[in-house]
Amino acid sequence: MNEYVVVVLDAATDPNLAGSQVERIRERLAQAGLLDVVPGKDGHRPTPEALRQASQRASSGRSLAELVHEGR
Repeated sequence: MNEYVVVVLDAATDPNLAGSQVERIRERLAQAGLLDVVPGKDGHRPTPEALRQASQRASSGRSLAELVHEGR
């Protein structure tokens, strides 16, 4: 599973990757509306405030370990 996640993240973020598996994953992500990045285009960095807010949201709530422990 970890290897697949790494391939998915690489396909979504590295436009220099070539190969049919990467292209298929990137296409599937785009069709699902999960990939809105155009390879080769420069993006923008989030503001420090946006990063702080995202960090607060990510650190709140139940942990993955708790959910797995409950058998979800």
